Amino acid sequence: MNSGDTDQKARPSSMSYDEASACAMVYYAAERTLMAWLRAALGMMALGFVIDRFDLVLRMMPRQAGTLAHPIIESFWSGTLLVLGGSLMAVVAAIRYTGLELRFRRDGCGAPGHGLPLGVLFTLFVALIGVVIASYLMTVRY
Repeated sequence: MNSGDTDQKARPSSMSYDEASACAMVYYAAERTLMAWLRAALGMMALGFVIDRFDLVLRMMPRQAGTLAHPIIESFWSGTLLVLGGSLMAVVAAIRYTGLELRFRRDGCGAPGHGLPLGVLFTLFVALIGVVIASYLMTVRY
């Protein structure tokens, strides 16, 4: 079996090799975009967690330094909203990517060599973790 036979099995018969390569390149670019949105969502959630817990540091500083009390910045809602915003960003990225993948399959391009969309599953898992962290931040106070 030569490489020409393998190429014929990997792409639809109505598509030339250049069209199949272009479809694969666009598909992989969409996967990279999904992962970029996922990184941004993770960063947003981490920043929200840090902002929420920074309030605890500000509350402890006057006791340690023995100086005048610092004005307490209520960072609870801003941190929690950032975590929830990161979760929402991950869900929207998964929905947009799934729509693109369905459009690819409908147009006959198909996912090159992929069966299960692990990127979407991982993105939704990260969104679920963000919701769990936000609920933790809302229930556990110092």
